[in-house]
Amino acid sequence: MLDPSTPQRDLRTPIPARASSRVAASTEHQATVAAHLTERDRWIARMCAEHRTLTSTQIVQVAFPTRRAANYRLQRLYQWRVLDRFQPYVGKGRSPMFYVLDTTGAHLLAHEDGIDPRLLGFRAERSIGIAYSLRLAHLHGLNSLFTGLIADALAQGDREVTAWWSEARCARHFGDIVRPDGYGRWREDDREIEWFLEWDTGRAPLGRFVAKVPDYLELAASSRIVTPLLAVFSTAGREAHARRLLTQHLRSQPRPQDVPIATTTTEELNRTGTASASIWLPLAHRDAGRWRLADLHAAWPHVGEPTSSTQATPSARETSPVPRLSPPAPMPPFAHHDLTWKPTG
Repeated sequence: MLDPSTPQRDLRTPIPARASSRVAASTEHQATVAAHLTERDRWIARMCAEHRTLTSTQIVQVAFPTRRAANYRLQRLYQWRVLDRFQPYVGKGRSPMFYVLDTTGAHLLAHEDGIDPRLLGFRAERSIGIAYSLRLAHLHGLNSLFTGLIADALAQGDREVTAWWSEARCARHFGDIVRPDGYGRWREDDREIEWFLEWDTGRAPLGRFVAKVPDYLELAASSRIVTPLLAVFSTAGREAHARRLLTQHLRSQPRPQDVPIATTTTEELNRTGTASASIWLPLAHRDAGRWRLADLHAAWPHVGEPTSSTQATPSARETSPVPRLSPPAPMPPFAHHDLTWKPTG
């Protein structure tokens, strides 16, 4: 009988746990799993290593023909500890499953790249810790933009995402000057455009975003490469306010044309389903309506398309279709490396 004198320890009767289907991440297990991983499995693991987390929906978009096939394979990767997963709480509806790199996946990728796994300092609890990060929504929004572009490219056939860099990778290359939320490159027909990306969740003051513009101008001056800046805002109201602040700020800059800016909103992204659609509003062409991503060059005639002169030399270019766990040295500070995406069905 429960009464006020009942010891606390008597209230800690554990609930019997269900047997876990996951295996221990031993060296023997890693050797066994290596024989069962497909090229696509390794590609997905690298995506999670580069971009921290991808949802099941995003993985279906870029790597699988059907959700059923994706769920079956992702369950295997979870059981083998190549990936770990979590499902955040949402106030309404049901959240998709989020996947992150796990111990076995990190060790296998490290061995592929010729790195001692101990030097990675990988910790599974740190990887899954993104589940509790206040930046999870920010990261999910960024990744959704790019996976939507990849899905569009796979469906149309004449388009391709030829580069997608994470915030961490941008920081390694440009962090001494500016820290973009991402970098991408898009090819459509015979046109190609590259850009830096800033993603607004509606939490930070807009002045913080505007204050980064001089840093982008400094990067353009240092690299002698004019790279457009695309900004996604949480609401139409914040977009309009940010555009007014940006216009006022650029008037005081000596070379404002070195950072062409176009804006959009998450509402526009959700409406069209892809960032390649007519959702971008160039800062200097506010009365011309929204433009397609591939057509933005017409708004900025002084911006040339990416050429071999702005890419890495063959000796420095990475052979992996996605960035390796540790960047090679020396790394050109302002080179825009290719990051091709060719998932197999």
